[in-house]
Amino acid sequence: MCSNRRVDTPLNLQRNWPSLAPRSASRWPLVFAILCLLTGIGFLLLPGSIEGKALAALHGLCAQQPDHSFYFGDQRLPFDARMTGIYGGFAVTALYLLARGRWRRGNVPSITVTALLASFILVLGIDGVNSTLRDIGLGYAYEPLNELRLATGMLTGTTLAIFIWMMIAQVGFAGRARVQRSPVAGIADLGLLLAVEAVVAATILAGWSVLRLPLTFVLLLSAVAAVTGLTLAFVLLLGRREARAVATTDLAGPATVALLVALLLIGALGGGRFLLEWWLGIEPVVRSAA
Repeated sequence: MCSNRRVDTPLNLQRNWPSLAPRSASRWPLVFAILCLLTGIGFLLLPGSIEGKALAALHGLCAQQPDHSFYFGDQRLPFDARMTGIYGGFAVTALYLLARGRWRRGNVPSITVTALLASFILVLGIDGVNSTLRDIGLGYAYEPLNELRLATGMLTGTTLAIFIWMMIAQVGFAGRARVQRSPVAGIADLGLLLAVEAVVAATILAGWSVLRLPLTFVLLLSAVAAVTGLTLAFVLLLGRREARAVATTDLAGPATVALLVALLLIGALGGGRFLLEWWLGIEPVVRSAA
């Protein structure tokens, strides 16, 4: 005797996982917006200073060494100089690409641009190794400077943002909805982007006290956006929803899941570091700013 009862095979599950199909897309942008709003309100309502809460929230993503950080008056940014550069560069690059209308562009840049983007990571690695050698008392090539940490970090943040940008376009959007062009048009385009980043870097180095809170929130948002962007690709692949979005709103459901995972991951990394510091008897670097 045949039954019309549907069996939840893996294929059926992946089609409905987790009810993120395009037919449900209309409500997911609202859900995503509410989650963002509640996260922001929750952060603001937590006890403690903004600096202390930001340092605690990002405790698992950065060493937060006080002598490697930028100070605005008597308070500092939640990331040290290198991570400030990475997430600052990520934010500037993402905003630049949005402003230039590069959304859905997923093609790899030219060989020259790709080589330059790869070299940015290499430069950060060299500067990071030199700084580490200095910190542990071994021979080093040059005196580490926070200005260099910021600059090499911003270059790497540029590469990270472009990589995530292309990955979302390729994994998220259907072929007919994807723009078959690179997010970076060429050397001149990359040069303009780096010029914008140089202005931002100079603004950070100015150390104006009025900029501390805005920069703190930009770094917080940038960190969450970067982790969410990386997580989104895995959510789409695990849910077998890759290359199906026709409109940006079709990604709202997976993006909501990715944001939740990103928040949990950032919280787990921070909590894990606090727990390890407590176990080892190490004074957390955020305690003085709480």
